[in-house]
Amino acid sequence: DSMTMLLALLPAPKRSKLEGEAAALADRAVFTPRSQRWFVARMIDSALLLDIGRIDGGVGGSESSQAAFAEMVESRSPLQLGATLTAHAGDAASEARITGFRLVGRRIVAELQMTATDSALRAFPVEWRGASSAATQVRTSTSPRCSTTDVDAVERAIANYAAGSDNVLTVLRGCFGDFRALVVIRPREITPETTERVVLVRQNGTTRSGKLRDLSYPLHELQHVLDVNGDGTNEIVVRSFRPAMETWAALRMTDSITFTRFASGFTIEKR
Repeated sequence: DSMTMLLALLPAPKRSKLEGEAAALADRAVFTPRSQRWFVARMIDSALLLDIGRIDGGVGGSESSQAAFAEMVESRSPLQLGATLTAHAGDAASEARITGFRLVGRRIVAELQMTATDSALRAFPVEWRGASSAATQVRTSTSPRCSTTDVDAVERAIANYAAGSDNVLTVLRGCFGDFRALVVIRPREITPETTERVVLVRQNGTTRSGKLRDLSYPLHELQHVLDVNGDGTNEIVVRSFRPAMETWAALRMTDSITFTRFASGFTIEKR
């Protein structure tokens, strides 16, 4: 259940013997570790993609180069064609199956097909549960949503941060322990020194500073909330970025004011 720690290692790569161009590609490729359980799927050009690795130096466009890439992925990737994962695109979970692989920039990505999805979501967590029989056991939130008795107080508190300011605000309303909204505030102009402010809003409109501990990413845009384990406390999906790189991630509350990454997603390197 949601209180049970689940250890589900990704399958060991096939490690079949590679030769020629496929072997050369394998020397330049790095795949997700077998201990990684959580990913973030992202919709790009109407395709649902999962970032599973990286390759330096690129792959040629010829048929032989593409065949070598496919051979290398089949031999080295712990996530294989046909693997079934569990997608958390909202409070309910659904199956997602790997239907192919390709290269996007320097990222090795798996293409996903889902049994159901909310087309409005640009990114959401995807979970590896181990055996296929476990992956088909979808999870639905069993806890009722928290109530907000004074919606106006929450909205007034959010509006106060926007009034007379040229800052960029992103806001999520949801169930965050004692809080009913999360606000991230940053300057409009981005430099390497830019920092953000995180504010949590209680249902009576009072506020407290919060924290987004997200590896080395100092800036975030809030995307949407979900409840992946049915405990009544929302997790969040964010776009994490700095001047030279961005990725998508899912964070959960790890204490009364702090959100920490539990799933990372499609990374874009801008240099």
